[in-house]
Amino acid sequence: MADQLGLFDRKPQPAPPEPVRTPEPPEPKPAVVVPRVDARQSDLFGDRTLGAAAVQRALFDFELAAATEALRELVVRYPEDPALREPAGAIASLAASLERGRAASPSEARALLTIGKLVPANLETAWLRRIASTIESELGTGAALDGTPAGVYWLRADEAARAEASLRETLVREPNEARARGYLGDALFAQGRGELARNQYRDALADAPGDVDLARMLDREVAELPASAELEYEVPGPPHEWSAATGILDGLFTPPRRVPDDWTEPSALESLAPGIRFYRWLVRETSASSDAERIACRRAMKALAPKLLERVMRRRR
Repeated sequence: MADQLGLFDRKPQPAPPEPVRTPEPPEPKPAVVVPRVDARQSDLFGDRTLGAAAVQRALFDFELAAATEALRELVVRYPEDPALREPAGAIASLAASLERGRAASPSEARALLTIGKLVPANLETAWLRRIASTIESELGTGAALDGTPAGVYWLRADEAARAEASLRETLVREPNEARARGYLGDALFAQGRGELARNQYRDALADAPGDVDLARMLDREVAELPASAELEYEVPGPPHEWSAATGILDGLFTPPRRVPDDWTEPSALESLAPGIRFYRWLVRETSASSDAERIACRRAMKALAPKLLERVMRRRR
């Protein structure tokens, strides 16, 4: 039976992130294992296969009630195999917890989230996929629930293409959502589109580096930029705020081709962290149209981080 139920062989998947803070990876969860049914108990191989397929389909879609019913039928059909009762009981218990969540919330997506700590490791992918589809069914494509876009759940469910499509819709809704843009970078990176991914990482880190989920970022070279900023470049202030600038210096990022005309106007810079201001002046300097403009950019960078400007000039020699 276990061979027929391929879902039970999945490796543990990481839990989805909290809406505001980045969670620590969860403790490994036990898997719900359906043991093999002894072929000597029955010669009705077709019935046994159909039962296994019914459980597989139900669990793939995270339809717990249907999976519970299918497992109960297997228990009745193979009473001489008491080991079947354990997984049947585990799924039934999980289904009951979900029903309690539904009773407490009118939102199916919220009900699904309430059972997160109870979901066995080998069912987490199906659970995450169900959360993503339910959020979008309830709130629309690209919608977020409690600050977490549906695309994040698609991404955690290893559905990178669906995550990309969803997160692009999230950015249509909220163009300045740096956290979603960082996850879009992850979705692109997971599909092997590294250059496009780094453009998204760059823009996210240049807009709101504190919102970007660096701890879970798939491109580890980009994720290590704050450490590089602190140890190699010795930048002042929080190192993650300098990630976009040092990413350009390290050659991980290319400067954006187009920026707003007022990007470095005092009114546009006054609320930004020093590292992000330095990044803007660095980008402006790389495309300066005159020596006077280039000198002005370098003076602004020197005022923010003279040591880093020295490193910039040294690398260009």
